[in-house]
Amino acid sequence: MWIWIVLGIIGCILIAVLIAACTNIDIKILFNKVEKDDYLSIKVRMLFGLVKFNYQIRQIKFKGFDQGFLLKREKQDNLLPGHDSREHIDLNLDFIQHIYDQISLIIRYTADIKHWVTKLLRRVRCDVLTWNTHVGFGDVVETGMASGIIWAVKGTVTGWLSHTIRLEHMPGLEVHTHFNDPQFTTELRCIAKIRFGHAMIAGVILLVRIVKVKGGLKLWQSILFKA
Repeated sequence: MWIWIVLGIIGCILIAVLIAACTNIDIKILFNKVEKDDYLSIKVRMLFGLVKFNYQIRQIKFKGFDQGFLLKREKQDNLLPGHDSREHIDLNLDFIQHIYDQISLIIRYTADIKHWVTKLLRRVRCDVLTWNTHVGFGDVVETGMASGIIWAVKGTVTGWLSHTIRLEHMPGLEVHTHFNDPQFTTELRCIAKIRFGHAMIAGVILLVRIVKVKGGLKLWQSILFKA
């Protein structure tokens, strides 16, 4: 009798794991810039909405070449109570150098992490990618040059993405020129997905790569706890 109960529980757990592995991790990215107003939103949803993460940057203010940018960000998730936070970040040379140093340490203390990142990104499917821009400088020549540069940037970015992730549809790219109305607005919208099972397997492989390098696990713990 007890054997059948245990087998039933194990079977239910395996079914739940299989169902979870077949679900998607949904990632939505939205970036808006309207003159001096900036907005960045990254939303992650997984396990039928049981796990949610929302990261927002509501303000990007240029403070000068010495002080860099001031970012006002908000983080929310439903994993544990008290995870919501609001803070300001000074995006200056010191901050960029700190991030660069951390990335360099991660690459050094993780076995072949570049190959791991490449394989993981190839599992990502992009269902929607649109990027609309309105630009105008009040001068025909300047507006035309700006439009050409913007098209070149968009072509480079989408070309790199097409070799990095799976684009399910052609990106929707638009550049609207305004010769008599000085303005600059841009909106980037991206909806991407990855199988939860692929993410779990990638997580296990990453852990193995971290443990293979002496001091790797300790470094990752230090970085994650300080994040």
